[in-house]
Amino acid sequence: MHTPSLPDVKQVNVNHRDSWRGAISRHFRSIFVQNSFKNILLSLITFGVYPYKKYKKAKREIAQSLAGRKLFFFRALQDHIEEIRKEQKHSDPRQSLNTIFMKVQSEKVNSDEDALEFKAIYFPNELLLFITNPIRDPKSIRLHRMRSHKQRNYLKMWQHLKKKARINQFRQIQNINFCNKTLKEEYCLTPEGIHDRLSRSSVSRKNGYMLTKFRELGKAFLEIVIAYQDFDELSDHNPELFHLIETLSKTSEKDIETLQTYLASRYLPRDLPLENRRQLIQLANQQDVLYRMSEEEQFGLCAFILNQYQWDFLLSIQEVSEVTLSLLDWAFEESPSAMTKELSFLERIFAGIEKKVKDDPENFPNLNEKVREDQTLNLMTLDFAKEVNREWPSLHLYEGGKLTFQMQKTDSFEIQKLIEVYKEMQKLCGIDDTLFTLLQQALSQVGKHAFQSAIEEGVLKLLGEKPEYFLPILSNSDITVARKDQNEIEIRYSFEQIITKKGEVQQPFEREKYMIITQPLLKIENHWTSPEAKAEIEALKRVP
Repeated sequence: MHTPSLPDVKQVNVNHRDSWRGAISRHFRSIFVQNSFKNILLSLITFGVYPYKKYKKAKREIAQSLAGRKLFFFRALQDHIEEIRKEQKHSDPRQSLNTIFMKVQSEKVNSDEDALEFKAIYFPNELLLFITNPIRDPKSIRLHRMRSHKQRNYLKMWQHLKKKARINQFRQIQNINFCNKTLKEEYCLTPEGIHDRLSRSSVSRKNGYMLTKFRELGKAFLEIVIAYQDFDELSDHNPELFHLIETLSKTSEKDIETLQTYLASRYLPRDLPLENRRQLIQLANQQDVLYRMSEEEQFGLCAFILNQYQWDFLLSIQEVSEVTLSLLDWAFEESPSAMTKELSFLERIFAGIEKKVKDDPENFPNLNEKVREDQTLNLMTLDFAKEVNREWPSLHLYEGGKLTFQMQKTDSFEIQKLIEVYKEMQKLCGIDDTLFTLLQQALSQVGKHAFQSAIEEGVLKLLGEKPEYFLPILSNSDITVARKDQNEIEIRYSFEQIITKKGEVQQPFEREKYMIITQPLLKIENHWTSPEAKAEIEALKRVP
């Protein structure tokens, strides 16, 4: 069996628009120049239609190649997720999922020196899908064929793989035992509440005379218990609807009045209680299920579970996803006050200061060859060496207020650039080798992740859960290192909040706010210390 001749997409970053667009353009040019005279002639005859079809063909082939690449590294992704999952000790599963997601994004797909990260091969929503719902039997994936029987359709195979993961995506976290005590205590089913549910559930009943037997509360309560058992089964065949109704059934009448006022005005009051903000995020995460609810679902189980106020609110939250953006902006703005600080900055980056790239020749053969040629590279730390081929932010180095070095943001940090940054930092630090290695760690994933994870924890602390309908992804856009004098260094990290709705693409420059975290390093009695960092929110200046 032959595999199709696919274009080389080894260094394509699927999360970087310019990267995969450039691959399409290169592949299109390679196809076009094979019969350039014929193609130019047909382009003129068809007034540009022919090259457009060629371009669409190139785009399809790139998509096939990217899908094949995802399938090739899928087993490594699953094994890596399981390794990190075993390390988690959080009592709250949401914290574990967030930690796994952040670690997987910053890890490479294999041990090769030029390997990209999982983040560069898979979209963030794909990583979240396979973290929350691992594929139990990847061998059962169907082999789709293209028109030619000798070629596999990798794109359909990848879509089928994701479809299997979505089937039971929420089953892991839905294990609720509905019994009489739970119904009475958790949902406060008083006799009035029972009658309220039964009076609305009668709307969907064909026989109105059946209401007569509901006057006896014992029998009525028994029927509601049976209805709740049916509701429990809903978690198997429609988990999204189950989660939505369950969330709404725990929302009080007072909270519903507050949320309805907010949705009607589309204004985010500064005094809106934190619990109400969390409720809106929870409802927004399941909001898209409202468009797929059948009449049977609306007038059947929903009527049993929700009281009159909750039922009315269910029919009024069709636009809850639009106001979620305001909540995410608010959480990002307020996250500096909610960020937790367990360890100091130096304690976070000091762990890998002694691990040098020269001690790991097997995984970094190219860099070790450079070290043998240039002995000044001996102090390169292992964490800094791992930045090769990663997406890197822009970098500015200052000494005494004067700009000494700058580098633009790149989607692939090449070895030559890494060595150039290394030497510029070495000049900035002079003979202070300890400071030099500390700055290497600060510019690596170790230093950046220290603050990125803190921001995520701050947002999570405010909202109560990670939004699913809108996915906030933090991007480190710039790092500035300024040496003020021999005993003081200041490091500034800039983080943009890129909010992407499922199934849509939104450019980073469309966000209006970003966070700057300033981390000073002070030398006191020949030892470097790190005072508490300061965080502030800035607004992007729009060019007219």
